[in-house]
Amino acid sequence: MSDLTAPWLTGSIAIPLAAAAVSRLPGTQRHARAIAVMACAASLLLSLETVRELAAAGWATMSEPWVPALFSANALNAVTMALFAALALVTLISAPRRDIGGRQVSTVLTLTAGALAAYGAGNLIVFLGGWTASLLPVLLTIRDKAARRRATLELAASAVFLAVAAILLTLGVSGGYPFAFLVLAAVLRAGLFPFHRVAIQRFEDGPLLPAGLLMNAYLGVFLIVRFAVPLFPAEARTALPWLSALALFTAIYTAVLGIVERKPRRLLALIFLSQSSAIFAGLVTARPEGTTGGLVQWIVLGVASTVMISICRSIEARIDEPLAGERLLGLAAQMPRLAVFFAVSAFALVGLPGTLGFPGEDLLIHGVLSAHPLLGIIVPAAIALNAYSAYRLFSRLFLGAPVAAWAEAPDALPRERWAFSACLAILVWGGLMPSQVVAMRSTAADLLAALTATAATHGTTGGKH
Repeated sequence: MSDLTAPWLTGSIAIPLAAAAVSRLPGTQRHARAIAVMACAASLLLSLETVRELAAAGWATMSEPWVPALFSANALNAVTMALFAALALVTLISAPRRDIGGRQVSTVLTLTAGALAAYGAGNLIVFLGGWTASLLPVLLTIRDKAARRRATLELAASAVFLAVAAILLTLGVSGGYPFAFLVLAAVLRAGLFPFHRVAIQRFEDGPLLPAGLLMNAYLGVFLIVRFAVPLFPAEARTALPWLSALALFTAIYTAVLGIVERKPRRLLALIFLSQSSAIFAGLVTARPEGTTGGLVQWIVLGVASTVMISICRSIEARIDEPLAGERLLGLAAQMPRLAVFFAVSAFALVGLPGTLGFPGEDLLIHGVLSAHPLLGIIVPAAIALNAYSAYRLFSRLFLGAPVAAWAEAPDALPRERWAFSACLAILVWGGLMPSQVVAMRSTAADLLAALTATAATHGTTGGKH
């Protein structure tokens, strides 16, 4: 295993963490957004440099030169780290001014640092630290006390399960027990049925932007593909079909719930949960096309959902009231740019031809159908229902007669236009030239297959990966 030329991974994690501490200092409130944007931009640049070095080395796994046991980079996590840093950057740039106080910025930056640490972790102990660091700031921002208690209980349980698995592996225990704890932690974090309500409550009762960023980390499924499957291939071969079936049921169940949901925030959560559950199902099929499709859709869902969540939060701030009730808001007349950004992102999410979502959904559906010839039909059914829900949400926000009281509400601001245009450029470029993105993600899919084969040949050895 070769080394990176510099500790890029450590830097990409440490910079947003340091900026989170600086943003809470007295006198820095006025410059909180600038501090956070510069930190996330620096983290993104370091992550992209890691991707460049990996690509130049043929995507062979590379470790940090100073702390090789703590962090490493490969085809799976390097692109994911760059993607998440970019999503955090877009979230901070497009956030309304009222959401950019020291506490809110610190929440986003701490979440970002925790997720990046989990992605780059070389062992389960470091992964546990990133897992926990990404959870705590969001849980503390949920306003409703009962909802906060439920979310804290379920998500803290996931951290406990992960800690137990790490301890068992450190003690040399192998077999079903540590694998079971890893799966339990992943199911809780991913929001698979019956734990989907926690994610919905985060969207409904807490700050929308951190809730969306936390969901876009997908650390539950990352735990499965990064640690559980390579460490326990025998147990995985038995459990993965059941996990895939549970994810498929969650995808269709939340899609059906979305049909009757009236609250925009809850509807957003249900659409994203359904789509992320389909990605989960694809990644655990152990089929090359399913894994590649899941990894491509990971990019699509992250980019499209970030734009949709940011626009919904911007609309709330502009009209100065929560998005609730049954009426059509009719905002397309005074916010045509936001309407276009939202529409393209929403329909890329569900596989609009000409966007990256189209090849991603095609690969995902083929992979799931090859693994589950009967249950696999759930994926296209769930996608169709989510497309209908996305159209309903677009209609609620932008169609209908304009409301006179909101006539002065501004359209997309320059910083929003730049951020959302970059996101749409990724979605459209990937749709017009998908071979480059698919090839890059198929490399990660091949890595997952190789890790599993290596572990199956040599056996599982207490936490060595």
